[in-house]
Amino acid sequence: MISKANNAIHGHDIPKSRLTPSGWAWLSLYLGLPVLVLGNLLDFFFQWALGWCIGVWCIV
Repeated sequence: MISKANNAIHGHDIPKSRLTPSGWAWLSLYLGLPVLVLGNLLDFFFQWALGWCIGVWCIV
């Protein structure tokens, strides 16, 4: 039986799985883009409906 402590296969050390830079980019795009879009839509709605300016563009 192979033990989990030994990560060598045919004498080669196999590193643990990790998230690559492109994986981080896709993850941030997949999670960050919907948050940005929904946040901007909510800011626009409040500005249009209630007259409150709570978005980033209110500073400009």
